[in-house]
Amino acid sequence: MEQIWICFTLLSAICIQGAFSESEEEELLNYLFVKKGYRKDLRPVEEIDKPVDVYVALMLSNLISLKEADETLSTNVWVEQVWYDRRLSWNESEFYDINILRVPPDMVWQPQLVLENNNNGNFEVAYYCNVLIESSGRVYWLPPAIYQTSCSINVNYFPFDWQNCSLKFSSLNYNAKEINLQLRKDPEGETEREYYVEWIIIDPEGFTENGEWEIVHIPAKKNIDRSVSPESNKYQDITFYLLIERKPLFYIINILAPCVLIALMANLVFYLPADSGEKMTLSISVLLAQAVFLLLISQRLPETSLAIPLISKYLMFIMVLVTIVVVSCVIVLNIHFRTPSTHIMSEKMKEVFLNKLPRILHMSMPAESDPEPWNGVLQRRSSSVGYIVKAEEYFCVKSRSELMFEKQSERHGLTSRATPARANPMRTDNSQDQLFGEIKPAVDGANFIVKHMRDKNDYSEEKDNCTPKEVCSLVLLSTELQERKKACFSSCVDGIFSVHGYNGEIQESLSK
Repeated sequence: MEQIWICFTLLSAICIQGAFSESEEEELLNYLFVKKGYRKDLRPVEEIDKPVDVYVALMLSNLISLKEADETLSTNVWVEQVWYDRRLSWNESEFYDINILRVPPDMVWQPQLVLENNNNGNFEVAYYCNVLIESSGRVYWLPPAIYQTSCSINVNYFPFDWQNCSLKFSSLNYNAKEINLQLRKDPEGETEREYYVEWIIIDPEGFTENGEWEIVHIPAKKNIDRSVSPESNKYQDITFYLLIERKPLFYIINILAPCVLIALMANLVFYLPADSGEKMTLSISVLLAQAVFLLLISQRLPETSLAIPLISKYLMFIMVLVTIVVVSCVIVLNIHFRTPSTHIMSEKMKEVFLNKLPRILHMSMPAESDPEPWNGVLQRRSSSVGYIVKAEEYFCVKSRSELMFEKQSERHGLTSRATPARANPMRTDNSQDQLFGEIKPAVDGANFIVKHMRDKNDYSEEKDNCTPKEVCSLVLLSTELQERKKACFSSCVDGIFSVHGYNGEIQESLSK
């Protein structure tokens, strides 16, 4: 019973205290907004010609994304606004030592700050939280907002680029003579000397890091446009800058490395034998792969003609080289598959491609078989021409009957008899012409066969050996390979030094 009574007493005390506290804040509200006759449409100044000092700061909670194609930066921020309203001050001792009062923002005067460079038409904050009013008249408002701001993208050095995005705040209804926008002031250490917070505030515990962008520098600045009148809303603004650097690891693995490997693969075209029939297939496949990567990169970047990314220049340069490779492969294959019966290499081409260019390119010519040492005796070559000449002489001195029945007479033991030509060398020209006229078609046919076989042997020997046309194709391939290596190396070195120089300029500008 005693425990029940104690609990009842405590609950009663809590309820009475809460009722008194509500009545105390209600009394303070009535004093500020009713008895004093507070009007939120009037500026909180004692003299009409003096401006209201409004201190602004920006707290970055999350860098959501940067869409390069739309040139839009999405951020999650807290916009801190501080000003002094003497009409909202009170004596703490007269109001139960209450030093802070929380009221809705539509009950007090506001500087009406908006984001000028928004990209979706949303100028205001996302949520209208309560305003904190201190007994000294200091008004503190910290509303959250998710802004989508326009950010001009510089794609020159993609994906090793830096971007400078900004959030520009100004008053919607008041000019520079009515309010004075300033950066927030904070005390500095033990000296209590106030300084301006000229940067975006980032709380390490509440900040969510972005996976693609790294925040490098976050300055803030008050801008004054002297070209316009102070009575214009464009005269002053508070701008917060986000200088961010792209993290290139994703693009190095998924874009740069495959592009470089495909570009190096194009060099293998020169080492592929022409007889394999795959030179054109490989070169065209590399060309299509480069075109696909160029299409993927163009989808990530804004559609602008002001600047061309360095990687797009590199891919376009490689595509031009691969196109030249395709053309050179067509020329080389045309030369390689020419036959001696259809094409004859001129002496000038032989001099250029077989003598001059190989020496310049330090190419070793195909080794030729060394002739055997001559011992002073001419070698006799077996040829069917000699047999045909002997056959002509034999047919000229033999009679037709002996030509037909020579073997039969020898079979029966008969001696061969001398032909009239052998017995009488001074035989008439008529019989000799008759015999020669009968045998000439056979001799002409045999000569044609011999000539055809000789030409065929020469053609086969020239085709099987390393002929001048093949040496010419090898020289062309070697020349193209050397030039392509130089072009690829120079393009890579130029890209590396360009990115290094760009990073150096950024670091130098930041140090200043």
